[in-house]
Amino acid sequence: MNFAADLCDRASTLWHIQRVRYLVRTHAQIGPNALITVAQFDCPDPACPGPKTQITILGFDLMRRSLLIHLPVADIMAEDLDAAIK
Repeated sequence: MNFAADLCDRASTLWHIQRVRYLVRTHAQIGPNALITVAQFDCPDPACPGPKTQITILGFDLMRRSLLIHLPVADIMAEDLDAAIK
């Protein structure tokens, strides 16, 4: 893969991470002081269909919630978050 294509892929992934962080903040109805991290990992389980995304929410009360969605970060939509958050 050449440098330009690699840079484009990284920029796209970063954009989707920011998009998912915004969706989590709005759908979970958490304040601006919460820390939200989004990371995409390759699933080591052969039965897993593909990459998975881990979302961690650290609230102002220092309570941590972790969500695991078996989708790439680019494919996560609001409906996926609604099912995972509730």
